[in-house]
Amino acid sequence: MIFSVLKSNLMGQLSLISPILPLHSTKPITECIILDLKENNLTITATDLSVTLVNNLEVNGAEDGVVVVHGKKFISIIKSLPDSNITIKKEGSVVKIISNNIKFEVVITEDYNDFPSTPKSLSGNHLAIDSLKLKKYINKTVFTVSPDQLRAVLTGVLFSIKSNELTMVATDSVRLVKLEDKDIKYEGGEADIILPAKSLNIVANAIDQNEECYIYFEENYVEFRINNIVIFTRLINGKYPAYQAIIPVNNNLKVKMDKLSVISALSRVSLACNPVTKLIKFNLSKDNLLINTEDSNSSSKAEENMSVDYDGDDIFIGFNSTKIIELLKNIDTEVIELSISTGKKPVIIKPFESTDNFEVLMLLMPASVDN
Repeated sequence: MIFSVLKSNLMGQLSLISPILPLHSTKPITECIILDLKENNLTITATDLSVTLVNNLEVNGAEDGVVVVHGKKFISIIKSLPDSNITIKKEGSVVKIISNNIKFEVVITEDYNDFPSTPKSLSGNHLAIDSLKLKKYINKTVFTVSPDQLRAVLTGVLFSIKSNELTMVATDSVRLVKLEDKDIKYEGGEADIILPAKSLNIVANAIDQNEECYIYFEENYVEFRINNIVIFTRLINGKYPAYQAIIPVNNNLKVKMDKLSVISALSRVSLACNPVTKLIKFNLSKDNLLINTEDSNSSSKAEENMSVDYDGDDIFIGFNSTKIIELLKNIDTEVIELSISTGKKPVIIKPFESTDNFEVLMLLMPASVDN
């Protein structure tokens, strides 16, 4: 195998693969990547057994061949080279990497025949969506998934699909985000599938321009086709919680506020928060919001008043400062609306008069506080 390629072109593809590669694995072959050259097309494949990424890159091929190399080491070497043309060749049990007066030799330690087979390409149920739109939808939901591996279904994002409607839901039991797009292209029956957060982050990272993305799925796994990149991922087995039951319908107290102003105030006041509880308190009164916090361990206090549009009863409510700031940052409009019933029930946060072609609703459970 012999080919040459510009370092920046190769590194662009390798950067998509890096997050898949495990640092240490009981199967060392999964720490490797396959380089498969056919004429001027280089196919690069990596897998951790749950996610498989296959991408294709145009190179100047001189001799077809296939080789398996240690992924992290290979990527580190390519990254260290100057941005010029690189020649890569396999000679016996060694891969040589040459750039001007720089030369690396890497011994091949694994047999590519032992590399896990790539899942078969799917057909049938599929939806088509603009890739930049998909990336936006992923970024607006995946940050709220739970890190608790004991509740596996909450470590992923629910894709609920019917007719031409897509609903994406993610929750960590304290926050919930529901995103709805009622105008997608879909062929297939109604389906609820749960995709791992890691896989979705890899998909989002692979998208850098707008093109049509096809998502095929069956019972056990999903295939994303994005231009010259294909990503396979296993689904999370299990039934997603009945999230609809916890979304309140009678939150009649409405608060409108400037998003950037409230984020700035929260960021300042939270500097005095207890670092464990991160508790921050909202005191709402007519057209006014007092944000305050106190940490008895460090004797720290902070408060800030800001004007809001509110005409309801006085109300007192607590939040985890990190969680509410993250939610607010993922709303696109300049003005946000909070819908509240009492200080002890879930609060709905959403854009005020959004012009987007999708709807997003965020829910935040209040923290326990003493008035």
